[in-house]
Amino acid sequence: MKKIQLLLIAAVLLLPHPAYTKQVVHWYHADFPPSSITCGKLKGTGHENYLEDKLQKALPEYTHTAHTANYGRILKQLATSNGCCVTMMKTPDREKYIEFSDPVMIYLSNGVIALKSRYDDFQPFIDDQGFISIHNLFYQSPLRMGVSKGRCYGGEVDNIIKNHSDSKKLITHYREDLLESLLRNIQAKRTIDYAIGYPHELQWLISHGLVEEKFIFIPIREMPEFNVSYVGCSKNKWGKKSFQE
Repeated sequence: MKKIQLLLIAAVLLLPHPAYTKQVVHWYHADFPPSSITCGKLKGTGHENYLEDKLQKALPEYTHTAHTANYGRILKQLATSNGCCVTMMKTPDREKYIEFSDPVMIYLSNGVIALKSRYDDFQPFIDDQGFISIHNLFYQSPLRMGVSKGRCYGGEVDNIIKNHSDSKKLITHYREDLLESLLRNIQAKRTIDYAIGYPHELQWLISHGLVEEKFIFIPIREMPEFNVSYVGCSKNKWGKKSFQE
């Protein structure tokens, strides 16, 4: 926690500020329940929200502002201005402009989320252990994958997104929520056939009646067992120095 606090303090040192006002920490997050809940009766009760609140209380001398956006927008803001995000996955590209804390959370990996009624379309790509090959599914079928702009999924999914951003089989959505709109698209049988997401994301949306209980989660063979997340803040000389202390 001390290391995270040092990072947050460092991230705001370069913000321009008049002598008579508090310095500002800009906090960015997506609509990512149950990690980050940004609307409704449960607003602010996600485990990411609790961590963010704890860090803010540890820095009472600063003014804290909240901003909700998709990860594409969040990454752009962290690259061009000073701010922080709880939580983020670490990648070599992100490390170029984001300073990361020690690991703060661990999640089971993302998987394929599709309608139960369409299981037969996916069955040829599922092995005897119940894992699906996302590589074979994407390259050997006409089914369309739905992802959220700027989101990091891990493993082979990120490789597909990076190398096939212009493919008609890869549909990117730009809304602030990371999964709900994609699942509603699938339910309505519009432009995508399956989405990528965490199992706890799917369960939360179903249990709160935001999507119907018509979906199945299929773990992906070419993914790590777990995803690790971090606090990420805009990278500058002060933030870099804090990790050396």
